[in-house]
Amino acid sequence: MGLKDSDNSLTNHEESWFNLIKLYEGNFNYLKSISLLISKNYDGKVSDFLTENSNPVILPVITTQMQSHFREIFNHLSPREQEIVLQLSQFEQPILREDLRQILNLSSVDFNNGLQSLQQRYLVTKIKEDKIFFKLAPFFNEYVKKYCKD
Repeated sequence: MGLKDSDNSLTNHEESWFNLIKLYEGNFNYLKSISLLISKNYDGKVSDFLTENSNPVILPVITTQMQSHFREIFNHLSPREQEIVLQLSQFEQPILREDLRQILNLSSVDFNNGLQSLQQRYLVTKIKEDKIFFKLAPFFNEYVKKYCKD
């Protein structure tokens, strides 16, 4: 293996880590959890992990540690916050604020307080374009879709 091969290997390694960091949104706790899984199950080879979980896009893996964390978060939400989260999880794209408000059977106060609380916990993201849209944080959304349905 020559110096050029070594450079390519390092570049591929860096690119794999960059893709992993991007996939897990730079969240230190998620990266720590997934790094342990990659270390144990893939002998530390990030590229092998990413390749196995691509079909055709890279899919996030929610570790048991992350599941436990999300379960605790969800269980500590108020009933109105849970209702908002469950409704948001049904949409693939961000939903217009007015549409979400109309779908939910909540008072204006409960709706606005619930959205504010969820944003403060970084579980819901506001997207401001010509109108205001909301969406669940991607990993929390995946957890809710898989584990919190009736």
